[in-house]
Amino acid sequence: MVYFPGIIHVVYVLRPSGLFQKAISEVSSKFSNDEYRFELVICSALSDLHECVNVKQLTPDMGGVLLYSHHEWIQQRISLEKFSSITHHVSAELDIFIKTIHDTEFPNSVKATQFLIESQGNDYNRLKEEILIAAKHGESLLDNIKMIEEFKEFSERTGNVSAIQRLLVQLEETERRFDEFWHTHHSRLQQCLHLRLFEQDFRELQNIFDGHLKIISNLTEVGENTERISILIQETKELREVTRINIERADKVLAVGQELIGSRRLYPWEVVQPKCDELKRVCDLIDSQLSQRIDTLIKNRVLMERVEKANEWCANGVELLASQRIEKCSAFTDLEKLQDFIASASEFKLSSPSEFKKIILESTTPETKALVSQVLQRIDDVSLMCDKRIASLKQLTLKPQRPVQQVTPKPAVPLQPQGGAPSFVRRKSNKINDDIKTRPKSSECEDIISMLPNVNHGEVQMKNKQDCEARRLKRGHVLTELLETEKIYVNEISSILTGYCDQLTSDEFMHLAPVNLLGKEDILFGNLNELYSFHNEVFLKDLENCISTTELVALCFVQRRDTFYRLYSYYCQNIPKSEHLRETLVDPHFFMLGCQKRLGHKLPLAAYLLKPVQRITKYQLLLKDLLRYSDSGNCTKELQKALDCMLIVLKCVNDSMHQVAITGYPTNLAEQGELLMQDAFQVWTESKKDIRIRIKPRQRHIFLYQKSLLFCKQLTKPGHNKSTYQFKHHIKMSEVGLTESVRGDTKRFEVWLKGRQEVHILQAPSIDVKIKWVAEIKRVLFNQLEELKGEKIKQYNFSHRDFMKTTTWDAANVNLGPINHISLDECLESCSRNKNYSIDTEKVRNTSKNEKDNPEKGGWSSDYSNSDDEYSFDECTSLGGKFISLADYTAAGHSEVSMNEGDTIELLKTGCAGWWYVRVSENAEGWVPAAYLESINRKSSKLLSGN
Repeated sequence: MVYFPGIIHVVYVLRPSGLFQKAISEVSSKFSNDEYRFELVICSALSDLHECVNVKQLTPDMGGVLLYSHHEWIQQRISLEKFSSITHHVSAELDIFIKTIHDTEFPNSVKATQFLIESQGNDYNRLKEEILIAAKHGESLLDNIKMIEEFKEFSERTGNVSAIQRLLVQLEETERRFDEFWHTHHSRLQQCLHLRLFEQDFRELQNIFDGHLKIISNLTEVGENTERISILIQETKELREVTRINIERADKVLAVGQELIGSRRLYPWEVVQPKCDELKRVCDLIDSQLSQRIDTLIKNRVLMERVEKANEWCANGVELLASQRIEKCSAFTDLEKLQDFIASASEFKLSSPSEFKKIILESTTPETKALVSQVLQRIDDVSLMCDKRIASLKQLTLKPQRPVQQVTPKPAVPLQPQGGAPSFVRRKSNKINDDIKTRPKSSECEDIISMLPNVNHGEVQMKNKQDCEARRLKRGHVLTELLETEKIYVNEISSILTGYCDQLTSDEFMHLAPVNLLGKEDILFGNLNELYSFHNEVFLKDLENCISTTELVALCFVQRRDTFYRLYSYYCQNIPKSEHLRETLVDPHFFMLGCQKRLGHKLPLAAYLLKPVQRITKYQLLLKDLLRYSDSGNCTKELQKALDCMLIVLKCVNDSMHQVAITGYPTNLAEQGELLMQDAFQVWTESKKDIRIRIKPRQRHIFLYQKSLLFCKQLTKPGHNKSTYQFKHHIKMSEVGLTESVRGDTKRFEVWLKGRQEVHILQAPSIDVKIKWVAEIKRVLFNQLEELKGEKIKQYNFSHRDFMKTTTWDAANVNLGPINHISLDECLESCSRNKNYSIDTEKVRNTSKNEKDNPEKGGWSSDYSNSDDEYSFDECTSLGGKFISLADYTAAGHSEVSMNEGDTIELLKTGCAGWWYVRVSENAEGWVPAAYLESINRKSSKLLSGN
């Protein structure tokens, strides 16, 4: 009864006709009559059945006329129920699939999104196939039922057909809705994939552009000659072509981003638009930086062409000066050659070297400032030497007037006026003496003296002549030593390169070399090749051409100063690496011993690798000897300049070696600017954040940079003689104040932050070291003041020159740039003058004696320094305080205010870099330099002490 379609109300039972079957049915009916919930009617014969049931409803075997096959009915019902279960199964799987889609979030990567689209697409195709199979099965079942002709009039057939058709309609509707849902969901997946592809392209381009920007930021080389600059321009153009490919790809990605923004179906505008803006910004930045670099290189190439012409002009001038001898017989010819050489500046399409200087300065960039300054200095030097030589030659070409001697009878006593010798003779003698005193002294001094008119100068002149001859001989010996030792030095470097370095790379001896040295020639020998090329091809030839003239020899050192520093600083910084590499060879390797034996060296390689260090130290000793044996005059100026240059090179090389040993600094040390000084100090630190009192000083090695002051701890590893410096603390120079003297010890000074939030008391090893550091810190702070005010400071400097006692700000000195280095004494003298630039001449004259007695009382009259002997910082700069104007000041801008000497000024607020905001009158307020003001209390105390 499982497949019976309705409720049973009555059952008609036809009793069998046989006696035995009849008896059994009666007995069974009695027992089972009460077990059924429907009415049971027992029919004895077919006639009884016909009375209860119409004949049309009975099959022929029951005496009726109804066409019916029970087997066929069962088969149709089984097929119908099977088809119904298939449709229910498909519907359940569709529900599970849709629920899974709703529960699944969109992935964040392209690969995951593609995998999700593929997997869900496969599920969709599978379910779609099941729907089609179920529909095909139902249609096949329907066709089978309709094809049975003999049961066409069968009443149950119509019900089965309608049931199958109803299921097929439901299945078709389910398929339609499922397709609509999948198309919507698939479009969302495709949008997600497009977005993930956009984000992936954005990240890839971002990384690529970051790499391009890093490469561009490292493109700082501007080239040393036109050939190198042309190569740099070509490399930059090739880099721009590479970036252009990625920029075109970025344009396509931006187009995809705009399409995503236009759809606005899946993700909002805020997700895509910022990425598009960032991508466009980076593309524009890269394009602008590359274009700017190409423009800069093109300008620099034009500049280098002019520089090379200038160098050629200077080299020709040096060669011409070196080839000439100051002789009277060739004076006219040499003079014409020099005048023609000066006129050869027209080859530059300029009228004079000074005009070339003006044009070359207009083309200067910050990167080429040092090179241009060096060229300009060289032009000045050569022009000066030419002018001196022309003056000397002109003096030789002049024919001296011979005095007419009067002939008188010979008296017993020589006649002579009471006033001494005749006046014209005295004047001429004095003029000659003045010429001897003021002319340039060089190796040619004896030749010039021999050509002067013969005048009797007595024993003093004879002694001076002997001293001059002795100094000339000694100077000649020093010059000879300089040239000969330079040749020996070049030969020694050549022997190291050929006897060791070349053997390490040659196929014949490479298999004998130590394994840990192969491929490490750059570490073992450093830049010894560059040193050899420079000395052999450049510096030695310069010395050979100029060895006859002391001034030109000095000029060789001045002009090559930057090359000395660059080459020897690199070599000295590499020395620890070379020593460490050689230490890996426990015993003297037979390869090294074989090279030493073939060269005939008595000392090992390590001793010869120290030759460059010894040579760079030897130069300043030879220059000192030249300076000691030279006469006073222009020659000594050139030698002093050369000596200062080589001392600066030594200092810079030494500082760079110390700088390499700094460890633990969190950022790049190159960002702190040039290393100016370094020394060991004892340091006491006081801080308002740390209330602990530190009585015991700390030993610190301090490095002074242009932008910061580094405190490091010196560490020495056991078994090594090289020290390292562990970084501990640093303070910015833009926030530093300076106290020049501290009570209790003349070797101490203070550096502190604003408001004395942090105070460091530094005790130098000696007073000289302290003086050097104080002077250098003052210079750094003063340069910061100039940079802060820019052109205003320049106007302030030149508009108030009457109140300065120094001439170091003249244009001729300022324009020399990094080439015009002065000695330590000059630096200290300049600093002492600069700190009193606001005091008039009479006041300085009156106080000069006191300053000599106690030099530490003279401090800067600005915010950058204070002294314990003066008023406290809070007292001097208290708001509302009264001050006196020490001199007239004319405002250089709208934010400044003018004042006259003697005006009473009220302080309203203090600014940075020594500028105060004051009130001059009721309606006049503005910024003025603090150096022009002095506290009324301090002024009164000075007046009382003066009285």
